[in-house]
Amino acid sequence: MPRSLFDKVWDAHVVEELPGGNALVFMDLIVAHEITTPAGAIAIEREFDDRLYDAQRIVAMIDHVAPAKDSATALQGQTVRNWAKRQGIVFHDIGDNGICHVIVPERGYIGPGMTACCGDSHTCTLGAFGAFALGIGTTAQAGAMLAGCLILQRPKVMRVEVTGTLQAGATAKDLALTVIATIGFRGGTGYVLEYTGSVIRALTMEQRMTLCNMAIEAGATTGMIAADATTAAYLAATPNAPAFSLDVQADPDAEYAKTVTIDGSAVRPVVSWGTNPGECSPIDGVVPFDAPAESLAYMDLQPGQAMTSIAIDQAFIGSCTNARISDLRAAAEVFRGRKVTVPTIVTPGSQVVRRQAEREGLHDIFQDAGALWTHSSCGPCLGMSMGVLAPGMRCVSSSNRNFPGRMGDGGRVHLAAPVVVAASAILGRIASPAELPAIAPREAVLA
Repeated sequence: MPRSLFDKVWDAHVVEELPGGNALVFMDLIVAHEITTPAGAIAIEREFDDRLYDAQRIVAMIDHVAPAKDSATALQGQTVRNWAKRQGIVFHDIGDNGICHVIVPERGYIGPGMTACCGDSHTCTLGAFGAFALGIGTTAQAGAMLAGCLILQRPKVMRVEVTGTLQAGATAKDLALTVIATIGFRGGTGYVLEYTGSVIRALTMEQRMTLCNMAIEAGATTGMIAADATTAAYLAATPNAPAFSLDVQADPDAEYAKTVTIDGSAVRPVVSWGTNPGECSPIDGVVPFDAPAESLAYMDLQPGQAMTSIAIDQAFIGSCTNARISDLRAAAEVFRGRKVTVPTIVTPGSQVVRRQAEREGLHDIFQDAGALWTHSSCGPCLGMSMGVLAPGMRCVSSSNRNFPGRMGDGGRVHLAAPVVVAASAILGRIASPAELPAIAPREAVLA
């Protein structure tokens, strides 16, 4: 029977079929961080004599609040730190850390055909490598660390084919938001999204990670993209990349529970206006006239209001969605020679990304523009630290979620690509880079 990419990876990892459509699925990699791991690690220590199935299949790090912001987060960090040292688990501590979904690929922990899990919903990012990767709860993670497996209900598979080519100015973030708007905020519930088509094949690995990162925002279990020469080239340049094969591909006549086709040439730069990622409009468009009243009330917007008329109080470039080196390079080109007019935070996805950005002088461009250049952390994205919003504050963000309270109680979040965030930070309102006046050549300025 013809099989999808997901089917092949799943079938290769099923240890035992269970009643009720469940299966015991082996996990090649478990990613641990200081927020969701400590409780499970403590339970295993107390109830199972501190035994793990295989400590070598676990990688741990400090990433959500780095460094700790208070005693509670310091305790979480110290707990996972001591646990990793005791168990001999590879551990990335402050100074050598990064957001888990950024550091795992860049350090070569994931590859095609693998399974992976983590106590974080955006683990779907790793599906960009042809892996089946999903976010799980603390209890499930403890079970995986103890037994090496998860008990999972087999999801259906939705093929998302993106044809043609992306037009100039459209980014992987715009594509991710367009997919969510097309299938619906919860339209992917119960499915794995298998991305295919000419646009997908043309994406870089960092762009593929951005796309897969937001599969969960459509309610999907995860997103996946078949490995190809682009994947192989990325892994070849990655230290300690696992052995892999490019043979794990969907069969040409694979059957899917559902297929959605999107014209890539119709994808435009978009910005969210509502309280979920599916509520978005083209940047040169308006808030829809049929927008839900509750979304409008929370966001303090009016139907028909031009997106570019929405003033902002803060801008944020970072998160596991858009904080890789290509994102920072693109944003820097917008910031170069210009000044921000609202508080702006730029957070690299990892210390590796930060050091590369600094070698290229990007940090000087950000700081010359008046932006705050920080160390790597998840903190601003989920309102834990380093950029929390006050009630009523409006932020345009390159992150992945905009539900009420995401970046702070009462805060209002607009999701956009890094270049749009940068342009908005300069003009103090939602804006496209195309709206910015040209910068005089450097020689003319010096003259």
